[in-house]
Amino acid sequence: MRSVTWNYLGYFCEFVAGVFLLAFVVRKLPVDDYGIYLLAQSLAAFLYLLDFGLSNVLVPLYVSTFARGGIAEVSKLASCLVMTLLGMGIAGATGLSLAAMLMPELIRLPTARMALAVQVLIVVSAAVCLMLPQMALEHLCQAFHRFDRVNQVQIAAVAMRVVLTLVVLDAGKGILALAGVQVAVSLSRLAGLWLVASTGISGLSLRLFSFDTDRLREAIGLSRWAFVDDVSRRIGMNTETVVLAALGSLNQVAMFGIGGKLPAHLYQFAVRGLSVLVPTLTQHHAEGDTAQLRSTFCNAYRVCLTGVVPLATFGSIGARPLIAIWAGPAYLGAAPVLSWLMISALSMVILTPSDMVLYSHNRIGQAAWFSCIETLGKILVVLALAARYGAVGAAAGVAVWNWCVNLFCYLPAACKVAEMRPWELWRAALMGSSGASGQQAQSERTSNLLQGGAYVACAVVLAVGVRHLAALEMFAACVGVSLLYFAVWVGCTALPMWRRASAEAPAVL
Repeated sequence: MRSVTWNYLGYFCEFVAGVFLLAFVVRKLPVDDYGIYLLAQSLAAFLYLLDFGLSNVLVPLYVSTFARGGIAEVSKLASCLVMTLLGMGIAGATGLSLAAMLMPELIRLPTARMALAVQVLIVVSAAVCLMLPQMALEHLCQAFHRFDRVNQVQIAAVAMRVVLTLVVLDAGKGILALAGVQVAVSLSRLAGLWLVASTGISGLSLRLFSFDTDRLREAIGLSRWAFVDDVSRRIGMNTETVVLAALGSLNQVAMFGIGGKLPAHLYQFAVRGLSVLVPTLTQHHAEGDTAQLRSTFCNAYRVCLTGVVPLATFGSIGARPLIAIWAGPAYLGAAPVLSWLMISALSMVILTPSDMVLYSHNRIGQAAWFSCIETLGKILVVLALAARYGAVGAAAGVAVWNWCVNLFCYLPAACKVAEMRPWELWRAALMGSSGASGQQAQSERTSNLLQGGAYVACAVVLAVGVRHLAALEMFAACVGVSLLYFAVWVGCTALPMWRRASAEAPAVL
């Protein structure tokens, strides 16, 4: 619970700062300039592939290394990984920067904006280069349950980013200075993680310029299928922006970027909580306890369906006033993009428990294949729709395709592992514990009715309000009904789940 609390505290600070900072940034920058900045970030994000999927396996690798050789071996492994990832980042950033300078026409921008785009890409690449070694340090802290240290560094980095962004934009600087802020924050966060790992983990001794081919080979060997999965997901995450820049315009890139911010936050909010279930699912697999696996899987699905579906619905209904108040009238074209990407984010959230079940049962290869299918289909859909329908068409195509892959690939595979049918999972997730009886069953029925009634009532209020209320009033209504439903959801679903888990914990131990 302490780890979850720190995770959400760090994310809450990041979310609040991101939402309000973006509202300030988009009002200070021209739409096309913001589109260039988003495009540079998307291109530089491909450098994250240079971690070779290690981010998916580092925590269990650190834990197993500690069990075999103690903290001294962990120190050597962490030092080796930090230096290796930093070296790969430097090589990748250098290569990308040289390619941008020698072949700027590959970015496919108007000639007048080409020089600025190349400069921003070089600076953003430097920031990503400094982010890569942070993965090794961050997962090291997580392996030793120092989520508090990681999130303390994150909160400090967020505060630094807010201050520097406000200063440079208030001084009239542009996107190049904004990219420079990203470099400064990345460097400070790297130094902070190095410091808290060294001081917060007893006996740890990190060293510069440490390299061990045997340890590196072992780490990369563990990440083979995870690397395939990571490559697919990284490509899929940046497909829309790159294709829209090539076939559309910078304006469409900016619309897609703004429309995707709130759905991305919704997805991250859900994943922060769901991620703590991975060790539990792995334990059920190790013990061969399929009944407990089904229970955990159903609970995770219930959290997604009852907690995230309504928020995505509210965001889709109130998309236009949300964009008008948050980003301003220049970005009203992002409203339908926001609606479609909310639907897409909902699919990604509901997909997460299935993906975790596959990973916890060593079905990484199967998950990687599904990810490749998802990414390939997304690329084809965006290529087919972006030129004619712009950002809205790309968002709609991505949303529909994500749901198809979720329902016909991930869900059946995870249900097969859990030895249940998909419709049984949906029924259990929506109705609650099927094995409940007496007072508990009556309590669950009452909670379901209250929660369902709150969802319908809030959706009707927003659907009526969007036709009759001004933008600011509708914005306040969206926030109000979301908070109201969240309070109902906590009382009807989250707290009962937590109480049952607390009551069962002593018996498990």
